Amino acid sequence: MKEIEVEGTLSSITASLTEVAVNFKTLWFRGQPTYGHKLLPSIFRQGPSFGVIYHEQKMLQEFKRRYPDQSNTHKDTYEWLTLMQHYGLPTRLLDWSSNLLVGLYFSCINDLDCDGSLFIFDPTYLHDTYELNEFLEMQVQEKSRADFFQRLIYRLDEELDGSSKLNGISIQELRSNIFKRSPFCGLSTGSSASFDSLELKVDLENTKDINGKMIPFVFSDVKRAFSNIVPFKAPHLNPRIRQQHGYFTFHGGMFVDGDEFIPVGELENEMYSGDSLIKMRIRKETKLKLLKELEYAGIKESTLFPEMEYQAREIKKLYSLNY
Repeated sequence: MKEIEVEGTLSSITASLTEVAVNFKTLWFRGQPTYGHKLLPSIFRQGPSFGVIYHEQKMLQEFKRRYPDQSNTHKDTYEWLTLMQHYGLPTRLLDWSSNLLVGLYFSCINDLDCDGSLFIFDPTYLHDTYELNEFLEMQVQEKSRADFFQRLIYRLDEELDGSSKLNGISIQELRSNIFKRSPFCGLSTGSSASFDSLELKVDLENTKDINGKMIPFVFSDVKRAFSNIVPFKAPHLNPRIRQQHGYFTFHGGMFVDGDEFIPVGELENEMYSGDSLIKMRIRKETKLKLLKELEYAGIKESTLFPEMEYQAREIKKLYSLNY
């Protein structure tokens, strides 16, 4: 990830983009009001250092229970997560915008005593490399280690066969041997097993070792696929996504009872973003000036948040005077 600094004006920011992002095929923007904060989705801001534990699957199920009418438009897990994100629930999504001004607004609107950051991202590489799949979706849907392992062992037939290995033990062996399976799925108590590896058998053709002996197959560890990051364009299921030119990145990783069970992928890591991520520092002393410039360009709370409560707030501001 490349970090840069610019003068605090719209013109200097756009001029800088024409230089540093000249080779980007697509531009997404994300503003964060505090420079030191990482690109970390809210569901992963938990554990001892954050003082809170989130039960992701339970929140999703309760949200769906309370709003069954939304199932007419929100068909899959990813669409439900965008709706939860819209209403402020912690999710594994990060919001992005294809509009520079929208991203810059969120860099400046809060924490006026801190430098902000504007991330510029080209999602093309991730689009071409990773996709949404059951390995990622199941982390949202399973509420415990035991449920997670149960699904791996019994319900992922399309991805895993009996020769696949979970922590070095074949899936077939785990299915047939209750004693080897119990640390993963639990018996009278829950599971305490860690998730160390998931190896898939890959058949090879005409491959020999250094001694000329044929190598019929190898095992490939795919555990890292559970930490992948996938960009996606959500349908415009609510006006805010449309107004903010919204896009999302879906982040793999899983917490169980406040502890990290599957490592969380970090977009700042070169493995994911390569040369396609830039972090621009927005100086704290320029935030108010930039907000005024953005307002002249039509970027303000009431245009980015079309819901009634935000419109009412602007009406009150327009027609109120200090006594």
